[in-house]
Amino acid sequence: LDGNNITSAGFEKIVEAIYDPSSLNAMVSCNHTCLVDYVEENHNYLGGNFLTPQQRRRRKLYNLLSARHAEGRNAHHLDAEL
Repeated sequence: LDGNNITSAGFEKIVEAIYDPSSLNAMVSCNHTCLVDYVEENHNYLGGNFLTPQQRRRRKLYNLLSARHAEGRNAHHLDAEL
């Protein structure tokens, strides 16, 4: 994306398309094929290989649930989402 003069509003939309932690459904609906290192914090390598889209989706869901657990909010979010 370097050299594309993307505005901050445009970049926010790219981030939202790749990583939307607002709900589990939103996260599953995100684009897991597109790879933007800046957005995904360079966690796209596993043993020197690029992660597959399925692996990226699993990692995003794990990160979302881990962050919610650290805040003690998993049950709250799961009640609201399920």
